[in-house]
Amino acid sequence: MNRNDDYPPDYPQRSPAEFPEPILDCCVIISSNVRDRQGNVQFCPNRVIQKNGQSAPFNRAGDLNDNMEKDDSSVETNSDESQNDEEHLETIPQQIEIAYLIKEVIRDAIFGKVIHGTVLKRSGENDVWTETTEECAIKEMPWEQIREGRGEQRAENPQEEIAAMQHLKRCYDNEGGQHASVTTAMRDTRIIMPLDFLYDHQKLYTITPYCTGGELFDLLAQRSRFSEEESRHFLRSILDGIEWLQRAGLTHKDISLENTMVNDDMTVIIDMGMCLRIPVDNAQRCRIKSRPRCGKLYYMAPEVYASEPFDGRAVDMWAVGVCLFMMLTGQAPWEHPTPLDIQFRYFTNGYLTRVVRDQWNMNLSADAVDLLQRMLLLDPRDRLSLQQVRNHPWMTL
Repeated sequence: MNRNDDYPPDYPQRSPAEFPEPILDCCVIISSNVRDRQGNVQFCPNRVIQKNGQSAPFNRAGDLNDNMEKDDSSVETNSDESQNDEEHLETIPQQIEIAYLIKEVIRDAIFGKVIHGTVLKRSGENDVWTETTEECAIKEMPWEQIREGRGEQRAENPQEEIAAMQHLKRCYDNEGGQHASVTTAMRDTRIIMPLDFLYDHQKLYTITPYCTGGELFDLLAQRSRFSEEESRHFLRSILDGIEWLQRAGLTHKDISLENTMVNDDMTVIIDMGMCLRIPVDNAQRCRIKSRPRCGKLYYMAPEVYASEPFDGRAVDMWAVGVCLFMMLTGQAPWEHPTPLDIQFRYFTNGYLTRVVRDQWNMNLSADAVDLLQRMLLLDPRDRLSLQQVRNHPWMTL
């Protein structure tokens, strides 16, 4: 069996590289008239998110807002404070051309909730915004909850998530040599891209495009299982996203069907709150020092579950293998990623084919089961790398 050609077994262990601190734009929640797509104007009380022309580093956004007047139309700071913060605050033109309309809640999140919204543009009338056809997802997180979670080992870190998304967008723009639209960047990378990162005196708002097809997990639940052709299509799209993460020097660490959205004909990887920058040593990748266990058990690599040093690329590809298993079989492969789980022990030691085809009577091709087995082996050095998966016979059909 060919060993992984992408795993660094002898590289040093290092802590993850740090992200630059993200900059946020200040906003206010206002009541305003909004013209809908049918041309009707309606009054929307406290449902429009609008920038107010200021910005601040993440770790000062909440503190600065404590001194801001909580007014729907403007935000003012003390003149002395403003002079001291010149290097941290930026002023942008007051004529803001884009805002966001808050609609219904989609789901709860660890630090708050996710809301369905619509992008608004100036209508030409001072007191009226106009709905565009562009929908968005607004992750709304109270500063109080974010501050309370900073000293704890949480599964997600809002600051790191924002920094990772900004880092990925910069990497994409640098490769292309120009600033690309969010729509173009998301289609090319298969990873969620930011429309805005906003804050007010109470909350942080992460605004991204809205994926119309919902979670891949929910789609699978509706279908029970996907055909091999459908699974291959989704896997190719997911691998495109993994490639961009690797090119940007990132490990997602929480790849799952729940964190994979369907948008038109492609998948989009979301929820980068556990994302880490892969450290490098003399242009070579390093293993990341052990960290507290976090993530979804089904998808968690055994070395992460055991709190051992891990290679960021290897753990993401492991999770992709679990995603493929669930797409093809309609069920999770095990309950816990540890040899104490008998099914995990069988599958990761080379007996996946015997169980899935002989005991479960799954009508899967030999190539499909072979790919699953090679992606889900206990030793990371034995698991297939991204390019080895792409070159597998099942993927080339």
